[in-house]
Amino acid sequence: MPLAIDSPQRQLLAEALQLSRYLVAAGTTADPDIDKQRQSRLRQIREELKAFAHPVCRSPLAVEIIPLGVRQTFVQSVLLLTRYHQLGGTTWQGELDSPTLRQYAPDPIPAHWMSDDACDLLCQVFALSMEYQAALAQRLIEVDRQIAQQKRLMQAVREVADGGDGGTQGWGDAEREKFPTQSASSVLFQSFFGDVPIPKAAIACIYTDMQLYFCIDYQDGQLRDVNLWNCLSFAEQEQVQAFLLSLQQFRFEQFRRFPTFGPCDPNRMNVEWCDRVAEQVGMTRSEVMRYLSRSVGIIPTAKAEAFLLHDIWGHHWQLMLTQFESDYTILTTCDEPLRAAETAYTVAGPLSCRELFDRQGDQVTVDEARALLFFHGEVQQRLGLMFTHLLGEMIADVAEFKFVWDYPQAVEQLPSSSLFKTDPTKLDLSLADVDFLFLRVLRPLLEVHLSVFEDSLLETELLSDWLKEQPDTLELRSSLKSAIVHLYQIFLQEYNATYLPTLTGEVGMFTQIVSNLLYLQNAINTLYTDPSIDIQLPFQDLLIVFIGCYCSSESYADFWTIDDVLAAYFLPCLNLLQFHM
Repeated sequence: MPLAIDSPQRQLLAEALQLSRYLVAAGTTADPDIDKQRQSRLRQIREELKAFAHPVCRSPLAVEIIPLGVRQTFVQSVLLLTRYHQLGGTTWQGELDSPTLRQYAPDPIPAHWMSDDACDLLCQVFALSMEYQAALAQRLIEVDRQIAQQKRLMQAVREVADGGDGGTQGWGDAEREKFPTQSASSVLFQSFFGDVPIPKAAIACIYTDMQLYFCIDYQDGQLRDVNLWNCLSFAEQEQVQAFLLSLQQFRFEQFRRFPTFGPCDPNRMNVEWCDRVAEQVGMTRSEVMRYLSRSVGIIPTAKAEAFLLHDIWGHHWQLMLTQFESDYTILTTCDEPLRAAETAYTVAGPLSCRELFDRQGDQVTVDEARALLFFHGEVQQRLGLMFTHLLGEMIADVAEFKFVWDYPQAVEQLPSSSLFKTDPTKLDLSLADVDFLFLRVLRPLLEVHLSVFEDSLLETELLSDWLKEQPDTLELRSSLKSAIVHLYQIFLQEYNATYLPTLTGEVGMFTQIVSNLLYLQNAINTLYTDPSIDIQLPFQDLLIVFIGCYCSSESYADFWTIDDVLAAYFLPCLNLLQFHM
């Protein structure tokens, strides 16, 4: 349940949010002294906010005291962790040297966790049923299948890049003639992104077994190498600039390409090249395009170290070891206008938007009781999707922090936009994520476009249903527009009463979200870095996998409980694991 917070905490959180807004808005002000003061104050507030934390249970607990759902998730996480190292960058190669990737290593996995009877033993230790044990075994088979398939696909991509003809293996005569001097990296780039005339000298690749990143040496929409830039014609410069600037533009469509959130749109891919890859790996063209679109990213060369660990070790494992993908798929549609079939899952059951309207002849009215149910149910669903993204970014930050934890002497090798580089979680970045997405996911419920000259999508769909039964009249259309206005008035009143994105005034949902976020981050930071935890197990990597697995079922409800679960049960589960395995 949402936490009750006190006035001092609210004041500190409100100030932290405002400072984060100042610092994120334009990066810096005209006065560097003001920026330094704000940064210093935000660091001071973060120290004070550490006091707002659940007490961590460090005592052993009998297995029956630990809730069944927690035990199931913990065992699932231990087994999935044995696949974690395959999903990152343990084996990587590239045309750029990455000191962070070169040194980064996941926690070593005990050999007996990989044994054939590990699942059976874990289920016995944590008192889980034979049915759940069978489900876990099946889940591991499916994860192994996905890993093998992705490896085959990326191997085929690498074979094209490593071809003996300069990377053009598999290309047709027309392609060879068009790009006779392309390097392997630029050939691949053209295959993924089309005829964007970026010189080969500005492109380098980083490969893992699962992903591919193009490092392009650019800044502010231009190539950083002036000579390379000036070698392009004016038309080519415009084309390259438009492409590079598009990489910085937020679109909900990017969530469809989780976990890279990259610009690799299947519509831009070279169809013939994809067909050859598909034939090589035994997949359909659409499958190849879909899998590659979420496996290929672009990063600025100068900022590569700020992104590589976060994306390769922080995000990619979430695709196969959690259920985040389904939420991200739905999140792609969050900015679309409200439709008649939009369905909210309320306390009274599923309720579609079309059920909010009552029609009697040419008169249309809104059922206010149903409208309230729909609004709160729809808001919770949309916020649940936001929570998935918030948690996904947070645990990616924790995975990235492992480099700082293991190599404190090399901390400067890992650039960060956060003020809290030496903390596993980043309060400023999480506040920025909440601030950025909160209103965006609710926008279709709060923004209405009506005109006497044209019908909105909602009007079109409702009229399509109704006009099958009665003739079209201006009275019906006008009454429907008035009813939609009334509906949005109801929505706006409820938004103002409960969901305003502010930490001042009455305690609303936004305040509760930020407060719960703080308690969660404090629990994670304590568990990850506490030197008194004497457990000789790979518990740091296990911690982030556990969070991802726990929050994979009901994202809205799970967000409100994960902080309590970590504080109360994570160490007791570790104790059971260490004692019995």
